[in-house]
Amino acid sequence: MNKVALVTGSSRGIGKAIAKILLDNGYIVYISGRNEKQVNNTILEFNNQNAKPLIIDLSLEDNLKNSLSDIFLTESRIDLVVCNIGSGKSKLGLDADLQEYKRMFDINFFSGVMASLHSIEYMKQYGGHIVFIGSIAGCEHIGAPLTYSSAKTALISYSKNLSYEVAKYKVRVNCISPGNVMFDGSTWDNKKKEDDKKVEDYIKNNVPLNSFAIPEDIAKAVLFLEQSDFITGTNIVVDGGQIRKII
Repeated sequence: MNKVALVTGSSRGIGKAIAKILLDNGYIVYISGRNEKQVNNTILEFNNQNAKPLIIDLSLEDNLKNSLSDIFLTESRIDLVVCNIGSGKSKLGLDADLQEYKRMFDINFFSGVMASLHSIEYMKQYGGHIVFIGSIAGCEHIGAPLTYSSAKTALISYSKNLSYEVAKYKVRVNCISPGNVMFDGSTWDNKKKEDDKKVEDYIKNNVPLNSFAIPEDIAKAVLFLEQSDFITGTNIVVDGGQIRKII
């Protein structure tokens, strides 16, 4: 029987690569996004009958609850939920006010909390796996916006603590923290177009492997965790060696 996965924000970038690798490994995957054309184009590109469109804003709780219910009614199971909604676009330093912190936590923390809590209700009977997409900005100071890094740190902490609470249901919880990921239309793609030399210098001075990650690097980490039944409560860093912490 095919495993069933929901990957939030999966019509482009990291989410799209995760959806693709799961499809290639026999999963039924719900491709989600707010842009109907983008979602449909992704489905056409995949050309896989197990790719199912989910054109909806999953940052809204009612939409998420209804979508999970519909998936479960259709498939009779939900095995994997990858929480990939997030954004690092925010004000730097002390320029961010409280409302900006709340906005960034809604996008980068509470969206994941919401998706996990509602998903767990469908996983309690048969087990399952929740994967959060964090960031190395949540692991140590790298000069990212305070709003973003704080939200991602909270997400990594939540992932670890949640894993203890749901292990009794055979539900695993893990986190992946990417470094600098390059793809068309990404933040780094835009920065490179603005000042290619500055971006090249940053990578050279900060990333020992001297390159960007690509979305497929993150997707491979998701598949590794999905195939590793005894791993839960961990945070896998995929950053080319950028962060300096030992543990």
